[in-house]
Amino acid sequence: MPYTITKTRKKQPPKESTTNEGLVTYKEYYEIIDEREKADLLDGKIIRDSPAIPRHAHVVTRITTLIGNYAEKFNLGEVIGATTTVRLSAYQGPEPDILFISRNRLGIMADRYVDGPPDLCVEVISRSSRKRDRGRKFVLYADHGVREYWIIDPLYNTIDCYENRGGEWIPIQPDDDGRLHSKVLPDFWLHPRWLGKTLMPPVSDILDEILGGQRP
Repeated sequence: MPYTITKTRKKQPPKESTTNEGLVTYKEYYEIIDEREKADLLDGKIIRDSPAIPRHAHVVTRITTLIGNYAEKFNLGEVIGATTTVRLSAYQGPEPDILFISRNRLGIMADRYVDGPPDLCVEVISRSSRKRDRGRKFVLYADHGVREYWIIDPLYNTIDCYENRGGEWIPIQPDDDGRLHSKVLPDFWLHPRWLGKTLMPPVSDILDEILGGQRP
């Protein structure tokens, strides 16, 4: 059976301990984790990911290239792929699979990490990350001001998109054709049918579809 879509949740304060004992700070995390290693710092604890399977890596690459090409065409901002850490607080440093920073906020791109919430975070679910992507990260991204969140599930071929309203995620409903329209990337949309085969369609074909036949 398909996984139940994440429900909207009430805003909650970040789960940061009242004591520092046994917690890893962001500074310590950055010294521990190799820059090529995929890991999250959540609530002062380091959570390492298992190596990505080919299907997961393929979807991440396709979506990164897709929104990267779109953002470049319209000069919207920068798209960054996996293993880039987002520093949200002293004990919160998630690594989204993909993130987008709008042009007027590029100052949060520090030399070694992104210092503050991106405009858009994208998580491509794996078996090991499902609970985290739909649970702690779901709350964390909303609490810290990420404007939009996409959860792409290549195991069940689903895409869930949310916009942040006052610290609460509101689901973005599909239109009559099943398209999910981004609130952060103007005139950009996603469709779950792109996930329906072993390989997603070529990025150029998807861009043609989004742009009505006009390639970047």
